[in-house]
Amino acid sequence: MKKIFLSIFAVTALIGCKKKFEEINISPNSPTNATTDLLINGAQVTSIIFYEGELARTANMWSGAFSGEDRQYAGLSKYVTSASDYDGGWSNAYRGVFAQCLLIEQEALKVNNRIQAGIAKVMRAQVAGTVASLWGDIPFTEAGQAEKFPKPKYDAQAAVYASVQTLLTEAIADLNSNVGVSPAAKDVFYQGSRTAWIRAAYSLKARFFLHTKQYQLAYDNALLGISSPSGDMYAPHGVSYNQDFNIYYSFTVYDRGGYMAANSFAAPLLDETTSRYRGNVKTDENGRYNFLFIKDFAVYNSGYELNFLSDDLGFAPDGPGMFGAEQRFPLITYAETQLIAAESAIRLSSPNFGNALTALNNHRAALGQYIPASYRLYGFKYDPYVAADFNAGGIENPGTLTANAALLREIIEERYVTLIGQIEIFNDIRRTKNSIGVSPAAGTQIPQRFFYSQQEINTNPNTPKLVAADLYRPTPVNN
Repeated sequence: MKKIFLSIFAVTALIGCKKKFEEINISPNSPTNATTDLLINGAQVTSIIFYEGELARTANMWSGAFSGEDRQYAGLSKYVTSASDYDGGWSNAYRGVFAQCLLIEQEALKVNNRIQAGIAKVMRAQVAGTVASLWGDIPFTEAGQAEKFPKPKYDAQAAVYASVQTLLTEAIADLNSNVGVSPAAKDVFYQGSRTAWIRAAYSLKARFFLHTKQYQLAYDNALLGISSPSGDMYAPHGVSYNQDFNIYYSFTVYDRGGYMAANSFAAPLLDETTSRYRGNVKTDENGRYNFLFIKDFAVYNSGYELNFLSDDLGFAPDGPGMFGAEQRFPLITYAETQLIAAESAIRLSSPNFGNALTALNNHRAALGQYIPASYRLYGFKYDPYVAADFNAGGIENPGTLTANAALLREIIEERYVTLIGQIEIFNDIRRTKNSIGVSPAAGTQIPQRFFYSQQEINTNPNTPKLVAADLYRPTPVNN
């Protein structure tokens, strides 16, 4: 695996994800010492920290995938949080990714390098859409321009989503032009492949149209999105601490051992020994379960833990788990794209059961490419579903649901177990009104948003004023 990481970024974020970027001697407004391909590389590394680090852990604890077990994580998993918890994530998103990408676009277009400008636009849209999903109203039109707008205004969440879609459309046009020079190996996601970036852009359009409940557009763009697992966008990882470890591994093994486990809602869904097991005569989840989780190893906690087994630990009999040191991390995938298509098709004003079922079965047929062969030996079966399976009394409808409702329930639950570890799992929980029934870890409600960064509150008077109760107030798209 190529290790093109810029260590100064990785060192900063992998140690607990609490340190800020003030000490990094990189100005997003001063590109004199870096070419655009190097800036792309730096922005990608920081984006990995954003998508895979502290915010992803919080999102997964609040979604019932993981559990906080010790120190501040015992409180955080029960929604004890404050604005300062989001300083690092907010800074990574805006200073490390958004501003860098905006700069890349500007510099690349000066020399008519539309390929690199297009890549930067996809990355900027990806981070802006994610930030909007987590916080609601956010800076966009004036963001990333510190000299011109030191105190950027906040745009409405719906307006940001619309701008993100426009940006992705522009990116696709830039990439289709084939004008400019590829960043090649400096691009750690796709090695400069225009085709891969175009497909990813369509998948992101589908993701964000799903967020805004524009189901026909979500479905149409999913069909143009990532067309096989070989086109997935992954964060690459390796075996060097403070350089290229999987961030989950660094956190759970090196930095904060015992802080977080998986004693929550998700693991029992995949564990055939529990009453909550979601398998059936067509579905054997044992391979996926063992890839994602370990049980009763008591490495750091009793019960369920993330599968962080790795050769780095000296013990990985089946190869690295999903959260092992060298295990790559999904950012946008064929699996998610097909499940977007499936959910969107069944949610149309005139639901299309056939298209939804086809997309779900496409995803099931590809699961063997997401679960390593050594783990599939524990048990692996995802036979295609047929329409009768969702009729009342069918294997996916033991009650009296309509076939459409039963299929939608299965799609949402499949999305839930597929997205474990990713921020997107939290978007689904809120978007679907927690339809799969995750029990709150405390009180009666699951949080609906993140607090704005304390640093942002201190420096930007335009930051919306939130109180503790606002943690449970849905963002506009989820009302």
